[in-house]
Parts: sequence; C-alpha cells; structure tokens
Amino acid sequence: MRPLHAGGEYIHGLRFSVKMGTAEGSRRHACGGNPNRLAAWCIYVLVALALPVSADEANEHVLVADPYLELHTAPGRGYPIFDIAERGERVEILKRHTDWFKVRTARGKEGWVSRVQMEATLTEAGERKTFRDVLFDDYLARRMEFGFSFGTFNRDPLLSVYTGYRVHDNFLVELTIAQSAGDFSSTSLYYASLVSQPFPDLRWSPFVALGWGRFTNTPKSTLVSANQTKGDLANATIGLRYYVTRQFFLRIEAKQHVLLVNYDKTNPYTELSAGAAFFF
Repeated sequence: MRPLHAGGEYIHGLRFSVKMGTAEGSRRHACGGNPNRLAAWCIYVLVALALPVSADEANEHVLVADPYLELHTAPGRGYPIFDIAERGERVEILKRHTDWFKVRTARGKEGWVSRVQMEATLTEAGERKTFRDVLFDDYLARRMEFGFSFGTFNRDPLLSVYTGYRVHDNFLVELTIAQSAGDFSSTSLYYASLVSQPFPDLRWSPFVALGWGRFTNTPKSTLVSANQTKGDLANATIGLRYYVTRQFFLRIEAKQHVLLVNYDKTNPYTELSAGAAFFF
C-alpha cells in the first residue's frame, strides 16, 4: 500500500475527487448526490426494515387438549406442581425460559409449564401447537457479544475485533478496532456502528449497518518525506450471520469505507471479511 497524504497525492493508490460548488461554499462529490440525503436515506432503510418485526403483539393463547396442564412454581421439573389447567381451558403464554413457559390460566393462576406439555395444546384455530428451538430465544436474551474477523482492505490483509451490545431485538451498537498492514504503510480504523437485523430469529440472519469513526495511516519508516495522516471515516455494511450454537456464530460481511482526508478529498475502500463471535 502507498502511504496516505493530505495533499494532491493518492491514498493507497486511489483518489476520489471532490469539486467545489456554489459561492456559499457548498461542496458536491464527483460521484454526484448529497451526502446528507444519502445518510438520511440509509437510516430510513434501517428503521423500515425493523418496523415490521418489532411491532408489539398481544400474548398468545392456547387451549388445553390433555386432561390437565401442570403448573410448576418455577421453570424446572424439580419445582413443585401447585395447580393445574383442565382440558378445554384457555391459557395465556406470558414468556419463555429455555424449554419452560410461564402461563396464566383463565382463573388468574400463573405458573410454569414444560415444552412437552405445551406442545400438546391447541391453537385457537384448533391446530396442534408447535414451538421453535430454544437456540434463537437464548440468543435474543444475550445482550453482549465479542468477535473477530480476518479479511482484506483493498486487497491488503485486515484484522478486526469488535464488541457489541443489543439495545433492541433488531438493533445492536458495535465498537470496532481494525488494523491493515500493506507494503508501504499501515492503517488503523476505530469506529462505532448501528447494526440492524430485520430477522433476528432466523438461523441465517442478514444484517446492515452504518458506522462512523477515525482512521490513522502510518507510512513505513523507510519512505522519504512520508507523513502520518489522520481523519474521519464513514462506512456502510451488508452481511450475514449463521448461528452454530447457543453461544457461537459465524459472520461474513462486505463493507464500504470512505476516508475523509480533508474538506476537498475523500477516498473509498472496500473491505471483505469473515469471522466468528461469542455471546456472553
């Protein structure tokens, strides 16, 4: 990689020109389009993707089909049975913990029922009730994650580590540190991202993200008249997660970075990476 310079030179051999616009000092990128309008459009897409999934829904109700449904005082077979719901009684599902469900009977009693018994109930349409595996529910209950990835930054090797916090079923906030080492210089990236998962309960779960941060490019000491360059960066990401276990998933992504060298110059870079992450 060639070193970054804030003048008329290239960054890693690439140049993205920015033309000056009206006399009031507004700028227009050579590629056309308003950056503020583009950012607003991307945020709109992130929210629009999540809205159909994040709408509040009423608790589900089922009908007891067996002679009775056993209510435990807590989630686990070792906890005592304190009440039952009889055949034909309508019960409300309040929440789930692994393979146990907290329910409320028509008489107002609340207790825990095993998944085995719950799958013997009927929906209000009279169909046998089924429940998805606990893997995804466990995932959504875990707020923190940590991961790493390997990839390329305009064909130069790149190592990234990140930590994320789930603020909503469909949104995460991530902090990323990345390092790329080329033949002529090394580049460090530090940025925060807002990640949107429109379908977080799918085993193959797509996501998109927008990020903002800083970069530092340091030329090799052997180069003459090479100066360190720092500046802001923005990026947009599209990727896919694959959940392997309750605490581990794989992740692939494509990311477009824009390094803001100065008021008159930006430089685009493409990142392709794959890695793994853990919940804790």
